[in-house]
Amino acid sequence: MSEEKEETGHPEEDLFSIRMRAFSGEKHLSGGEDLVERSSLQDKLLALTEQGLTSSRNQDGILPSLNIRVEPVKKSSVLRKTLLPVHCLDSSSHQETLSFLSELVETIGYRETVDTASLTQWFNDILKGTESGLSGASFLFPDGERWIPENRGVRVTHFGMLPAIRQALLEEAQHHPVGSGRRFVDALQIASKVEGLSDFLLELCASDNPEYTTGYIALRNFGYLRLPHLKREGNSAGGRMILLSRKLDERERAHALSYLSRTPVLFTGRSRLFSPSTGKALVGEIFQKGDKFDGKSGVS
Repeated sequence: MSEEKEETGHPEEDLFSIRMRAFSGEKHLSGGEDLVERSSLQDKLLALTEQGLTSSRNQDGILPSLNIRVEPVKKSSVLRKTLLPVHCLDSSSHQETLSFLSELVETIGYRETVDTASLTQWFNDILKGTESGLSGASFLFPDGERWIPENRGVRVTHFGMLPAIRQALLEEAQHHPVGSGRRFVDALQIASKVEGLSDFLLELCASDNPEYTTGYIALRNFGYLRLPHLKREGNSAGGRMILLSRKLDERERAHALSYLSRTPVLFTGRSRLFSPSTGKALVGEIFQKGDKFDGKSGVS
């Protein structure tokens, strides 16, 4: 599925999980996190503080409030993973991107026993803002049942990458349509962690930032797929949904939430950044990945 680049080694000491959230009143402005060694702790704290104070969403001129949490993480508890391959949809309009998603749903319906009407409706709900009140991801099971943990969704947290991996990724992304911004790096880490779920099929994410119209979809056995023009400019709707290949029982649901929100994942390798492709070419490539998106790379 992926062309992995050589790993650059593991940290030689225990790590710290750093998480930052910037907000003004009830309005979320910015967030960021990483897993770092003690020697990098101060620099990362300063960087996340600056990120929170300079958020482009803070347009009222009032200094935001910051919550910064630092927790030690035992190296033995950290899962090490490789970032997903990165693909880009070559799209010049919102309608073109929606047409691709429609074709993709048909392909998934052909390969999987999934209620495609429910999947399409959920896509639409995210883009129209029906689920904008959620603070995290919600789930869809193949029969069309939606699961919204604790009626607010689950936040994907406790992840980071080796500094050398981050630097190499940012440098290559400067000459690639994904761009070199923080949003891409953060989104790729989240998608790569979510893909580790057992029974994962896909994840769709749209930012609730009205100035940011790009989203992504991640697919098992394929990778991370950047979706330009997923939203129309000025649309403040957004959300994150995860489609699983089967319904989970209560124990499995608790395990999934624990993995997404608490299990530390450090990305120690990365995969290829592919050139942009048309929707037709991407659907064909996804279709050719084999019956039922074969293989499960998730954690059990």
